[in-house]
Amino acid sequence: MPNIANYGFLFQSMFGGTKTSWGRSSTLPGMFQFSQLNSSSIQSQLKAAGIDTSSKRYKAVIEQMKKSGCTGNMFTNVQAIKNLMKNYNSRGEFVDSDGLTGLCVTDETGDSYKKIIDIPESSKDKMFEAVRNNFLYRNGMGDGKGKTEIYMDMYRQMKSDDRLSAGYTLQQYHSAYAQAFASAIKAVDPTWEYGNTVPSGALDGITREAVESQLVKSGNTFVKKSSSGSTLDIQI
Repeated sequence: MPNIANYGFLFQSMFGGTKTSWGRSSTLPGMFQFSQLNSSSIQSQLKAAGIDTSSKRYKAVIEQMKKSGCTGNMFTNVQAIKNLMKNYNSRGEFVDSDGLTGLCVTDETGDSYKKIIDIPESSKDKMFEAVRNNFLYRNGMGDGKGKTEIYMDMYRQMKSDDRLSAGYTLQQYHSAYAQAFASAIKAVDPTWEYGNTVPSGALDGITREAVESQLVKSGNTFVKKSSSGSTLDIQI
């Protein structure tokens, strides 16, 4: 999942002061220390530049600057803040390069997004085929061709508030499919290991529906039914 970039180096070197050979700080015109941000003069400059300092967009940028290492003695300027605000929407959500929101884990969300929710059937179909092909053509090594595209396609179909949970859910299905294929191969060749050639026909007849029929929800994950009707943990 996309993460918000760390802007610490950006603020310190590109927009910040640099140390001279005499140990004195040299800054570009218009720069100010981050500790001066809430002063009346700086706030006036921000407002004059059209920045609404009470907006969620502005507050999100300042909060991210703090998390990225922008401390009181570091330098920035009004234009730098204004440029960073373009990466956020009016709700204070980070907008990634694909124009999607809701894909950043924050202190507020924590692990609350880790839950199983309904996701498009087409996304599960594509992931099942990607995992199957990964075993057939790469002997189970790697994440499978096109995995990122499958996630991105699904995210576009989900509401912003559901995207993190949708990604988590698809990850659970991915793990269940991979475990099912590995188990089927070892049923044919108990000595098989990832990276070894998959025995011919070992994956024939395995369907997405058959795999999912053996899954039940347990808390925020899936468990697999055993032949006795009890459940076995799926290793994620």
